[in-house]
Amino acid sequence: MGIPIVVPASLSNLGPGFDVLGMAVSLFNRFDVSAQGPVGTASVTGAMVDPDDHLLIRTMHAAERAFGTKLTHGVSINQTDRVPWNRGLGSSATAHVAGYVAWAHFSGKRPPIDEALDFLTEQEGHPDNVVAAMLGGLTAGTRTPSGFRTFRLDAPPALRVALCIPAIEVRTEEARKVLPSSYSRTDAVFSTNRLAFLVHGLVTGDAASLRVGQEDRLHTPYRKPLIGPVDEAIAGACAAGAASAFISGSGSTMAAFVMDPLVDAPRVAEALAQPFRQAGTPVETRVVTPSAVGAWWLYLANAVGYA
Repeated sequence: MGIPIVVPASLSNLGPGFDVLGMAVSLFNRFDVSAQGPVGTASVTGAMVDPDDHLLIRTMHAAERAFGTKLTHGVSINQTDRVPWNRGLGSSATAHVAGYVAWAHFSGKRPPIDEALDFLTEQEGHPDNVVAAMLGGLTAGTRTPSGFRTFRLDAPPALRVALCIPAIEVRTEEARKVLPSSYSRTDAVFSTNRLAFLVHGLVTGDAASLRVGQEDRLHTPYRKPLIGPVDEAIAGACAAGAASAFISGSGSTMAAFVMDPLVDAPRVAEALAQPFRQAGTPVETRVVTPSAVGAWWLYLANAVGYA
């Protein structure tokens, strides 16, 4: 019998929280995974695939090696992708997380959650998206000499997130290449300062702190040319009533936090999108909310009864 694995999209960086902060949001990929066929074989929507060519399957096999328990069968996958790929919404994290959850389900093993998150960070290359996708909420994770550590906070209950998703793919590896190899002390202190205000704004719901707190000098200035009219989109969203706006992950998605319940969030999304449309770039707009639950808790809540 198969199991549905549902994984939320995630916003990351959130301005100055580069490679640190992630937030799960109400946009989900679903992977229906079944035990099928001989060991080492895999099919996706009925067609046999090379296991090395599918991110979920690669992660599942990596979990076998990392935790020392191999599956005794192949797998069959049917997936429903609602999180756009290469748009800064954690699409690869959904596949990594689904691969780990599939391995845990079929192996019957439950490593400590910090070990699971450490493993997923190794697979993804950074913790922001995978921690949020696993745990839900607003998260951060880091490696320490004594092990992997995380924190998780609930987002303000009134928060809505307006999204503008341009038809521009930005691959993470390309977005990292444009970043400098070192930063000035001034820029490092600036972003650390803003990160403190960002976390305060997200914990308290203070819109003024959010607006200050989403200024960034670590990645945003260098990634703008990959995306387009970023400054105009941010200005338009704030003029339409958003508390703040930012590039999600490496882009190209632009996101705006809407705190005021009287503000029309779809209108904010359209304001984000307008500069891109004027530049001739097709865009999709959405309004989402923070997801308080992640893939692991969704799995545990439904695991009883699955074989």
